[in-house]
Amino acid sequence: MTPWPPDIAVLIPAYKSALLLHRVLPRVMEYAPADHICVVDDASDDGTAQVCGGYGITCLTHGVNSGKGAALATGFRHLTSTDARWIVTMDADGQHAPEDLPKFIAASRETPPPGICIGARAMKSAVMPPERILSNLITSRILSVLCGIRIIDSQSGYRLYSIELLKRIDIIFNRFEMESEILMKAAFLGYPVTFTGIQTLYLNGPSHISHVADTIRWIIAVLRIRMQRSRSIRGR
Repeated sequence: MTPWPPDIAVLIPAYKSALLLHRVLPRVMEYAPADHICVVDDASDDGTAQVCGGYGITCLTHGVNSGKGAALATGFRHLTSTDARWIVTMDADGQHAPEDLPKFIAASRETPPPGICIGARAMKSAVMPPERILSNLITSRILSVLCGIRIIDSQSGYRLYSIELLKRIDIIFNRFEMESEILMKAAFLGYPVTFTGIQTLYLNGPSHISHVADTIRWIIAVLRIRMQRSRSIRGR
């Protein structure tokens, strides 16, 4: 097994996932030591902090539910004050296989290193619901046009982020659109955006996504980011 590098941290945003974390965290700890893992509890009120404490893992807690993007931002701020140079983000629901973590370690050692490396899933109806395939293809195509680079899987939350990149970005969105915000801003700044193949896992658990509301919010967000970029270019 690839030794875990001291400059990579794992960040897991969590909302009402205490029971799932009991299964996820031991598997992640087969690869990353507890002191390199950070969970952000987005006001779950389900004992998430106690679960993390039982494994010796840092848990940052929101007093008010603020969204996945806000949870990631809290983790980013915390981890940028450590010795980490890279952050791997994973979901708390078990749909990201810890066995794929070595792929992100390898990506961090590439030359030139990526600003973001995204875990790309197989777009096959046998392993992904058709509506999710369609949604992903549409959003990936839109982001490809807006960013000027090919985006293979825009909705995957299994990612490697360069802390150097994160320090250069002002994050303004709090929910699911925040991951697309960072992707767009990385492309605009000229950071390499790469992809690595990961397992496609889907579990029968509750979803915290409001598909209509989040889709509308996502469209507004990416158009706003693109317009800000256009105004910035014109103002030079």
